[in-house]
Amino acid sequence: MLVCVLQNGTSSGSLRRRNMELLRALRELERTCALLRTENSLLRHGNCSETEERVKRLKRKNAELAITAKRLEERAKKLQEANLRVVNNPMLARGSSLQHYKRACARQRARELTQHADAILAKDKQIEGLEQECQLLRANLQPSQEILERLEQRNTERLLREAQKEVLQLQRQLA
Repeated sequence: MLVCVLQNGTSSGSLRRRNMELLRALRELERTCALLRTENSLLRHGNCSETEERVKRLKRKNAELAITAKRLEERAKKLQEANLRVVNNPMLARGSSLQHYKRACARQRARELTQHADAILAKDKQIEGLEQECQLLRANLQPSQEILERLEQRNTERLLREAQKEVLQLQRQLA
């Protein structure tokens, strides 16, 4: 996995997370603004002085929230632009740093392949053990040749399907 680092030391991942947080905050502020607008319009129809004061207070809050939402929107755009610059230009990271990331990715990939191979080997051993167990059970029961062949075929098919499913799951996890 290649992680790009901006000149100020922040990674593109942290920029994405920060961008998502700002977008969530922006959506929340927009919802609050919409609620206040509807409440504002409902309160405008009232004649009471208390209602008028509340309307004024809500107008102020609405204006403050609109300003805050605008600022958050601008910050989100700036973060998105910075994120795109980092993603589109991996050379922002220094050359030696880039080599470091390449080596780290290679080590991680080797580790994942080793784990995958170990998992497959363990499954193969498990399959061998189950086959041996089946042979012992057949020897103890001494069924007729026809029943033995059907059981062996079913068991082998079942074990093969299970092994294939597990291999596919492990390959998907690695992908």
